[in-house]
Amino acid sequence: MEKGTIIIVNLQNPREKVIGIIHEIRSSGIVVRGIDVNSFQDWASEVCRNGDGRAICPTTMFLPMHRVVRADKDEDMGTIPSFSTQFKKRTGLSMKDLLK
Repeated sequence: MEKGTIIIVNLQNPREKVIGIIHEIRSSGIVVRGIDVNSFQDWASEVCRNGDGRAICPTTMFLPMHRVVRADKDEDMGTIPSFSTQFKKRTGLSMKDLLK
């Protein structure tokens, strides 16, 4: 995976999932601009209503490697759409463009 890839990162201590775009990968961790997966639907709804999603906003965060359990590329899996595809269908906007 490289800079600009949309990923889902599973974290531990505490357990959480983040969806975002890779800004940088280091041996110490990953810099991602994104949002907690639990807030994804609310963010998409906010973008639909306002066009910019200012109430619920992605942030740039450093995720230390000792917390990273795994990172998956956000991609369609057969008939199951990726987060990016769901976002595009719902808002008409590219998630990648909004997270840059």
